[in-house]
Amino acid sequence: MSEQNEHRVVDLVDAGVPADQGLSSLGMLMQLGGNVFAASAAYFTFTLLFALGGGGGELLYMILILGLSIARSLIHRSAGTHLLYGTPGLEGGHRLSGVNRYVWLGLAQSVIVAAILAAKFHVPSTIALGVLGGLAAWPVTLAVLVRLPRFARFNQEIPVTEDKGFEGAAILMTVLGLCGLVGGAFVLVLMLDAGSAITKGPGVLLVLTVGMLVVRSFFHVQAGFSGLKHTNVDTAVERANRYANFGVISAFCGGGALLLVVMAESVSIAGMAVITAFVWMLMAWPLTVRRFFSDRQFADLLAGDNAPIHRRAPDAGLTALGWLLLAYAVFGFTFAIPTLVMGGGGDFREIRMLAAFGGSGMRSYWFQIGTLTLQAWAGFELIRMSPQHKIIATVFGVVAGAVAIYTNYPLLQQLKHLHGFLGADAIAFFPLVLSLIIPVATIVLVNRKIAPTATARFKPKTTDA
Repeated sequence: MSEQNEHRVVDLVDAGVPADQGLSSLGMLMQLGGNVFAASAAYFTFTLLFALGGGGGELLYMILILGLSIARSLIHRSAGTHLLYGTPGLEGGHRLSGVNRYVWLGLAQSVIVAAILAAKFHVPSTIALGVLGGLAAWPVTLAVLVRLPRFARFNQEIPVTEDKGFEGAAILMTVLGLCGLVGGAFVLVLMLDAGSAITKGPGVLLVLTVGMLVVRSFFHVQAGFSGLKHTNVDTAVERANRYANFGVISAFCGGGALLLVVMAESVSIAGMAVITAFVWMLMAWPLTVRRFFSDRQFADLLAGDNAPIHRRAPDAGLTALGWLLLAYAVFGFTFAIPTLVMGGGGDFREIRMLAAFGGSGMRSYWFQIGTLTLQAWAGFELIRMSPQHKIIATVFGVVAGAVAIYTNYPLLQQLKHLHGFLGADAIAFFPLVLSLIIPVATIVLVNRKIAPTATARFKPKTTDA
């Protein structure tokens, strides 16, 4: 008995962290990222195959690069699934093996892509190294983290947290849902401002599609808020499943609406590829959420009276926010590193596109480097729930919000003159949404007051008349 107690004390790396160190949230994020990146790469692949005429060696090498990207993204999604559910039929099943497999494939893909760019497309060696550094950023980050003692001990099995990981999932749903809600509402306002341009059939379909996505985001945020209250697990699970169901339905309805728009113009392979990628992306997160909540709720049903009582996790879900901040910071570095290597020369449009997708604005990319570094630091401190995690996360939120407003001030000025749906101009607003909502959400979440609760599920007492 003393040996078991001693072993449990050794396993407790830090106070205030959940039993799984937030790895369930990492698994959900990796599933989402893998699906989104795979859909994007598949779209570009079909565009090159069918929309571009002719063949040639360069096209074949581009197909090879995109094919490797699709394979990497699918392994990325598989690694997230393995973290959450293990391997069917195996006890434990080396839960970190999927992440290790992705690390090696990701590094190999990064090297091959950089080599092809340098050897076949005659890209300058410095830019090829920048692309290599950007592509390798996330695999290297995961390789370092999974070898830390706090994570390496979960190689065989990952324990379930006190709250089943529901509060961490609720934080992810709240932040991501707010991004979709604000961004979708902005696009809808632009489209409605277009006036007569949306009175035609295709325009009406697009407005209805965007409106439906706004409603979907509202359900998304509502489910996240319900999970953050953490007073009734059944209500949180019910709202999460309602979002998931509506999310799947809205994905198919949105795809059908786009199909009608494409058919009204002219049926093309490129248009079908866009629709397929669109539906794939929209279905990714609802299916991830549905399986996550259903799997853990079903485990409780099987356990019956022996099911553990749901309690608030010691981190109140903040490790999930840490993984989100870290993952999004590394995603920003994926574009910031090549941008930094390219410097201020070259085509300004290419520099601006890289900076926009990385989350920076229209000013010096050094602001982006500094903000991303601070964001990654805040994310890591939240993951390990260090004593200074609240201070560092709050500083990040304040600094990142101020930098986002300053660097995107030219874009904010342009918004005053936008009238109607302008396509690419509206899409440029999404990086601004992310760069503002994530810092503000971080400040609110890390400083919110949490009422201590003995259990997560309760019923009010009834008095006899």
